[in-house]
Amino acid sequence: MDASVEENASHQTEPECKLAKSEEAEKPSNSIGLLPVMIFLAATVTTAVMVELLPHASKVFPWSSSVSTEDQQQPPPTYAIFGRSPTEEHLVHVVKVLEMFGYQRVGVNESWNLLWAHDYPFLSLSSLKNLGQHQVVNHLPGCGYLTNKVDLCTTQLPFLPRAFRLPSQREEFLDYASDNPQALFVQKHNEHRHIKVRAPADIALGSNDSFVQEFVQRPFLVDGHKFDIGVYVVITSVNPLRAYIYSGDVLFRYCPVKYHPFDAENVDKYIVGDDYLPTWEVPSLRKYYNRFGGSMRTVFEAYVRDQGMEPAKIWPQVEHIIRTTIAAKERDIVNILRSYKTHNFFDLMRFDLFIDEDLKVFLMEANMSPNLSSAHFKPNSLLYEQVLYSVFNLVGIRPLTAASGTIEMITADKNLATDLNKCAVYDCDKSCNREECHLCLQCLSGSEYKMLQQAHEEHLHRVDMKRIIPQPIHDLKSFHIVEETANMTKRNAWMTRWFYNKCQFDAAWCN
Repeated sequence: MDASVEENASHQTEPECKLAKSEEAEKPSNSIGLLPVMIFLAATVTTAVMVELLPHASKVFPWSSSVSTEDQQQPPPTYAIFGRSPTEEHLVHVVKVLEMFGYQRVGVNESWNLLWAHDYPFLSLSSLKNLGQHQVVNHLPGCGYLTNKVDLCTTQLPFLPRAFRLPSQREEFLDYASDNPQALFVQKHNEHRHIKVRAPADIALGSNDSFVQEFVQRPFLVDGHKFDIGVYVVITSVNPLRAYIYSGDVLFRYCPVKYHPFDAENVDKYIVGDDYLPTWEVPSLRKYYNRFGGSMRTVFEAYVRDQGMEPAKIWPQVEHIIRTTIAAKERDIVNILRSYKTHNFFDLMRFDLFIDEDLKVFLMEANMSPNLSSAHFKPNSLLYEQVLYSVFNLVGIRPLTAASGTIEMITADKNLATDLNKCAVYDCDKSCNREECHLCLQCLSGSEYKMLQQAHEEHLHRVDMKRIIPQPIHDLKSFHIVEETANMTKRNAWMTRWFYNKCQFDAAWCN
C-alpha cells in the first residue's frame, strides 16, 4: 500500500482570532484592518528570505513540489536495451513507460541505470557480474531453471501434467503409455513450436532437447473454446525469496476454433497461437466486456458464475502453483548467483496455466520476456502498460517527479524494527547470539538491513502487485509461524518472520 503524505494546515492562533474579531467590530464589514495586513506582509517576506537563504529548504519543507538546484543538475536516469531481434515492435510499451518516467536511452556499452534485456544477457555481457549499486537488470541469472520448458515440465510437481524428457526417459514414457492406453500426449521443444497431439507410436523418441507430456482432455470451455490464462509474475529477490503477481488483470487467450468435435489434426482447437480469439470476440463475454466495462478476468468470472460454478476457487490454486514452482527452483538460481558480485536483478515472467472442467488448475509453462506487444490486439496495450507501471514502481524505477530523499523519508529504523518486547527481554542490544535477536535492529548486518529496507520499499510501492512470497497471511489466528517456516531456508524463514511481525501490528502487511 502506498504511503500517504500528511500535510498540516495552518491555523490561526487564539490571540490572532481575538484581534481579528475586535477589528471586525470596529471597522465596516467591507474594510480590512491594518494589523492583519502588516502580519501578512511580514510573513510573506520572512518566508521568501528563508527559502532564499536556506540551502536545504526542501528538507525544511518536505511537502514542497519544487525541485532543488542540485536535483536539476543531476542527469536523468538511463536505460539500455539488449536483444537480438532486428526490430523493436515488441518493446514499444516498455520504451513508452520508461520515457514517460523520464528515463533516457543509451547504448548497452554506455553507463545505464536499467538494462532491459529481451534475450538472456548473461552469456553475452560479462560485465553483469559486477554491477554498480545504481544498476539493475530485468532478469535473474539462472532464470532458465524456471523458463526452460524441458527443465520445468519434467519437474515432479503435482500440478504439471506428467512429462518425460527425451531420449533419456524413453522407457519410462513407453511404460506409462502402456499403463494408460486412453492417454494422449504432445511432444514439445524449448522453442514451443509444432506442438501437436500424437499417439505414442508417432512420438519422435530419439529427439534431443524435447519432452513428451500428457494432454489434459477435459478442459473448461467458454462458448466451446479452450483457453489459457497468463499471470504476470515478478521475482524481486532470491535468498531471501520475494515474489509478486500482477492483480490488476489476467491475460486470457482463447483458441480460435471450438474444441468439439475434437480433431488432433486441427491444432487451432487446442493450441493457443499468435492469432488467438480475444476476450471481446467471445460471444458470451462481449456483454460483460463491452457493455459493462469488465476486465478479462472479471468477465471470465462472470461467465463461470453463469454456469453455476464459483470462480473464487481458481485463484488460490494459481497462487499456490506459482509459489511452489518458484520455491522448487530457488536453490538452482542461488547457486548461479554465487558468481555475481551484486544481486541487482528482478525478473518479470508470465506463467501460463489452464483449467479443466472441474476448475482444477494446471501449469503449462513460465515465459521469460513475455510478449508485451499489442501489434495483434491493440486493446491489450492498456494491460501491458499497467503491468509495466506496477512492476517498475515495485522495483524502484519511478517517475522523476518523485521527491529526492524518498527512501530516507519513508523507510527508516522505526519502519524496520519489529518485536521490540522480545529484543528487550533477551538484551539484544548487548548480545546477538540468540535466535530471538536475529530481527532486532542492533543485530542486523548491513546486507540484512538493506534487504528489509528493500522489502519495505516494495510494500509501499506495489501499485497492483500482490505479494505471494512470503505467503500472505489471510488469518493471523490460524497462521502458525513455526510450522510455516519449518522447511524453509534460514534466510527465507527470517524474511517470513519479519512480515509476520509486521502483520501482527498492521493488517496491511498481512497481504
